[in-house]
Amino acid sequence: MARQPLVLLVPRDRLTGILTSNGLLGYGYDVLVAASVEDAFDLLRTKPRISVLVINVEIENGSESLALAKTARRDDPKIKVIYTCAIPNRLPEREKVSDAPCLRTPYHPHQLVGVIGQISNRYVPNEYELDAV
Repeated sequence: MARQPLVLLVPRDRLTGILTSNGLLGYGYDVLVAASVEDAFDLLRTKPRISVLVINVEIENGSESLALAKTARRDDPKIKVIYTCAIPNRLPEREKVSDAPCLRTPYHPHQLVGVIGQISNRYVPNEYELDAV
């Protein structure tokens, strides 16, 4: 069986990080949770196996998050980026990296699993298999 991607999660808050991380772990993903954008920069530099970056962007002050995604993609053009945002249609396309979907918050971990599967070209369990987990 192929190794699951290592997901770096940069959540809005600690509780979201815990719930999402536990959900992804339940689906067999390896997950790192960054407490801040600065922590995420450090993890991206020290953990080259990270292949998916899931980052929350707050419309009011999302410039650090958007810069993190751009830096991550510049340093590793193959890294997959998923934005999470409460109001995705207000996130300017010109500020996002290319081919990076945006998942509306709040979301359930199985929704994130589906998006990761789609952008990673990996098998995505159907809803019946997801319910069984």
